[in-house]
Amino acid sequence: MIKALTVGLLIATAICQTVSAKADPIPTQFDSQGEDRQAIEELLSTYTKAVSTKNQALYETLLLNKDIPFSGASSAIKKAADAEHPTQNYESFRKGVFEGPPFTQRFQNVTIQQDGPLAQVSLVYVNTAPDGSNWGWKTVQLLKIAGHWKIVSEFYNGHAG
Repeated sequence: MIKALTVGLLIATAICQTVSAKADPIPTQFDSQGEDRQAIEELLSTYTKAVSTKNQALYETLLLNKDIPFSGASSAIKKAADAEHPTQNYESFRKGVFEGPPFTQRFQNVTIQQDGPLAQVSLVYVNTAPDGSNWGWKTVQLLKIAGHWKIVSEFYNGHAG
């Protein structure tokens, strides 16, 4: 019995060493670089251009589809108990941005992290309109699909200027 346990322990140790020897090292940072970073920065530039010019068709080319998780944090929290999909609020965003009063949007404090085809952007957005401004923090998750980065989720929190 002890001999069988010892053999089993040796096999398990060998398997663990083999698995850990083949595993990729854990990176110390995930900062996006090179062509992918440039493509993500272009996506962000197109985002602010589309929102600032009320070009809904251009904006929607950035989305994987209109059913992605997309919500203001407070809206998602309010709907969480009552709605089947409390974070699928793109339609509310679309109406506010593309049918609401005009404003200009810019991004600042942009951080882009990436691991292969998965990227996460966090940033501060600032909206400026003739009657004032507001700002907020958002996180945007992206997937690289068929060579193109697409927004697959977006969550944001807003504040009065």
